[in-house]
Amino acid sequence: MRVVKYQRVSTSRQEIENQTNALDKQIELLGWTCVGEYKEVVSGVKDKRPQLEQMLKDAMMKKFDRVIVFSLDRLGRKIVSIVNTIHALEESGVSVFILKEAVDTSTSQGAIFANFISIFCELERTLMLSRQ
Repeated sequence: MRVVKYQRVSTSRQEIENQTNALDKQIELLGWTCVGEYKEVVSGVKDKRPQLEQMLKDAMMKKFDRVIVFSLDRLGRKIVSIVNTIHALEESGVSVFILKEAVDTSTSQGAIFANFISIFCELERTLMLSRQ
């Protein structure tokens, strides 16, 4: 299984290495082959995310079979963007494995659960903003 890592933090004050270490351990545990990684420092509500866009282009070129991400909110903080990202990957024949939530979109249950979790990602973001 050819896998790539997608890692995102919102600010430069956050550590991306925590995600990297956890993803590397999971890749090794499952015996997958890591063929690349995409790292960026950008808010999950932003529509313009260069590394995410590059990953989607590479998926269309069949450079990998699966994306592993630490948690679903690393893919985005808006339901629409998360669903669109997963859909674009699936259209390219690429599944998503979400480590923290133990979700695998290559299964029908995993795909449904990922959509359900995306609702809570957006809710969490909305609650954070209301507390500021």
